[in-house]
Order: sequence, then C-alpha cells, then structure tokens
Amino acid sequence: MKEKIINHALRMLKKDGLKSFSMRKLAESLSIDPMAIYYYFKNKDHLIAELVEVVFRKFYHGLRLEAGNGDQKEKLETVLIVYRSFFIQNIDLSLYLIQSPNHEQHAVQMLNELILDLIVSSNPKENAELTRDILIDFIHGNALSVSNLVRKRPSGKTNQFLTDQFKETLKLLFNHLFDNTRLS
Repeated sequence: MKEKIINHALRMLKKDGLKSFSMRKLAESLSIDPMAIYYYFKNKDHLIAELVEVVFRKFYHGLRLEAGNGDQKEKLETVLIVYRSFFIQNIDLSLYLIQSPNHEQHAVQMLNELILDLIVSSNPKENAELTRDILIDFIHGNALSVSNLVRKRPSGKTNQFLTDQFKETLKLLFNHLFDNTRLS
C-alpha cells in the first residue's frame, strides 16, 4: 500500500503540482480513508520527503557513467546536463528540496558526493566543495528559469535552443572553474 500511495502521489504531483497537492486529495483520488496515508507518513512533509528520496534514488541509479580512465570532466558535464533535465522534469519536488534543505536525503547526498568526486578528479582551480556548490546553484537557477518558459511555451524547438544555450554557458563556467579562464 505504501508503494501505491507513493506512485499515485508522484502522478498527482506531475499533473497538478505541489501547490494543489494535499493528503486529503490524495486519499480521495485513491478512494481510501486519509488515515490510511497517515499510517505510512506522519504528515505531508514526510510524504514529500519520501517522494524526493524515491525520485532522486531512481535518477542516481539511472546515471550511466563508464568506469575506467575516461575524462572525468566530461563525465561531470554529462551528469550536470542530465541533472538539469531531471530537475526541470521534477520541478515541484526539486523546489521542495531547495526550500527544505534541512531534510537529509540519502539519494541527494549520493548525487552530491558523485559530483564532488568527479570535480576532485578533474582538478578544479577553486576548492572542490565551492566548485560543486557553484555548479549545482548554476544548474538550479537555469532549470528554474527554463521551467517557467517551458510551462508557458512547451515547444521542442525552444527547449532545444535553451538546452544548447545552457551547454555553452556550462562550458564557459567549466573553463573558468577548471582552467582559470575568463567568463566572457
């Protein structure tokens, strides 16, 4: 039943967004007593935190990085590009995560550690934690601005243009963080 609640809640969030999500609406949609949900989740925040964990765990385990001698900076770039896309697709849960930083999310920590490991192995010019924070903040800011545009004008052409623009800006940021070149 817990898995059924989680899966249904994820579908509701995708369809209606976090602002209109409630435990009561979830229970009505599932045709169950609201107390059945509270048996598994003490409150809405607990349920949303569990949803974030489930979604980020799937994302983290879905990352396909070849082991071995490959260019770590290219792997990092791939992870960040895929993370941006994931963030946009799961904007409500992503916003919840940003607005609730005191929730310890194991899958989010694993992603942060992966990014940090890739940064360390790419020899940043700044300290690795600062570099990670700069890159993640850049991803979040870009994804938030793009998600508003995508909601208003969901065009494949626009999305591709914005993605290409993001990749170019990310390359500039990489050059600055790893090769100490100017951001121009």
